[in-house]
Amino acid sequence: MLRRIMMNEWRILSRERILHLALPIYCVMLVFGVMDGTAWRSFLESNVAAAQRLVDDQFASVRKQVDRIETGQVRPPNVLEDPRMPAAMARTKNYEYATKPPGVTAAIAIGQSDLLASYVKVQWRPMFRQSNAGEIQNPETLATGVFDLSFVLIYLYPLLIIALSFNVLSAERESGTEVLLLSQPVTVSTFVLGKVALRGSIVIGLAVIVSTFGVLFANPEILSHDGLWRVGALGVLLILYGAFWFGLSVLINALGWKSATNALAMMSVWIALVLVAPTASNLIATELYPLPSRVDLVEALRRSDKEAQREGEAGQAHGSASNLLRMGQEASLDVLAHNFYMQVMQVEQQSEAEAAPVFRRFNAQKQRQQGLAERLKYLSPAAIMQVALTELADTSVRSFTSFSAQVELYHSEWRRYFLALVEANRPMTSEEVAQIPRFRYQPEADSVVAQRVVANILALSGIALIVVAAGFWRLRRYLPGAR
Repeated sequence: MLRRIMMNEWRILSRERILHLALPIYCVMLVFGVMDGTAWRSFLESNVAAAQRLVDDQFASVRKQVDRIETGQVRPPNVLEDPRMPAAMARTKNYEYATKPPGVTAAIAIGQSDLLASYVKVQWRPMFRQSNAGEIQNPETLATGVFDLSFVLIYLYPLLIIALSFNVLSAERESGTEVLLLSQPVTVSTFVLGKVALRGSIVIGLAVIVSTFGVLFANPEILSHDGLWRVGALGVLLILYGAFWFGLSVLINALGWKSATNALAMMSVWIALVLVAPTASNLIATELYPLPSRVDLVEALRRSDKEAQREGEAGQAHGSASNLLRMGQEASLDVLAHNFYMQVMQVEQQSEAEAAPVFRRFNAQKQRQQGLAERLKYLSPAAIMQVALTELADTSVRSFTSFSAQVELYHSEWRRYFLALVEANRPMTSEEVAQIPRFRYQPEADSVVAQRVVANILALSGIALIVVAAGFWRLRRYLPGAR
């Protein structure tokens, strides 16, 4: 019976002009979303590769200069120009770009990668003082939202389901065929299940096939980088997300309202779950855990700078210049340069220590905000999908938080390495230049990401199951022609 209902439904549905118009547009949007995400991933890859080439060439150039000095091919320049001076090397003459290459499945969702930098300049100065460039898009684009595959799947995919399912039962009642259909040996639940199963197989099937095969076709390296499980998880999420919206349609149709009322109710739910709930979650997190104002941060930096500079100048007043007069010009310059860098580094460290509590408070509040937003995502299937898709694409908040933590650790390593050389007060050797620590990004293990994705899949499964079960339970009490 279910098969006959589906075949009959297909004959009716295939004559609908809206289906012939909507499905091609739907497929084009999915393909465009895949292409846009793939283009963004290529953009990130080219930027990261350019940053890597820049610092590699710079490190090679510095080592070449030091080699030529050590082998006597050129005379050592004065201390201010000498590339072997560790303090100058750590502060101004050299730097590292800490880079976060995009994942092989980054085309699934742009996520945070258009807001947060994928490459960060690292020098002696603390990270919160570094001026780092990122892939910041046009603010107008960010305000309206970027168009990628996740946008199509989270926002537009439910709209097509609503358009095709809001009147699966009410239309029969309004056309007068409901009583005739239900006079056959078929229950209301079976009848609705047949109609929804056919429409669901079309919409969900297209979403799964076009999205997964599109991502694989546009990014074939996924197959050679163990990323196939992420594409499979994408398919599972699409099935569950689609099941939720079809289940909601069944539930609303089971209430016996008119088609117009059904459409209005489903659109209201879409607005509440897709637009309002995620925004409200962020607002709640922001209100409960407000970040310190930027003005406070700037003022803290200025106060700490002035205080540290004043103490440094007081210490300098006790120094003696008479000894310098008895030295030669080169020796005096060496001593002055060493004293200058030691003093500047001490002043900077003291300044950072005084400003650090403000930044620790800033980071603590930010983590509380993210933690609360993470818990509130369970109020909306759309929010769960957003988090899950960015996890699969390696563009989630957690992924960039992990990157920032690795950059901070690397920055500490950079400082430790050069501070020991500065305190030794001697030029660096070619071997020491070669041993300057380099940054290597370590993406999160697949097992860790998979655990978070599975948790999102289970949450979405639970919500979809509850809605579907409620819809068919309500259909058992449905009275044909009651309204």
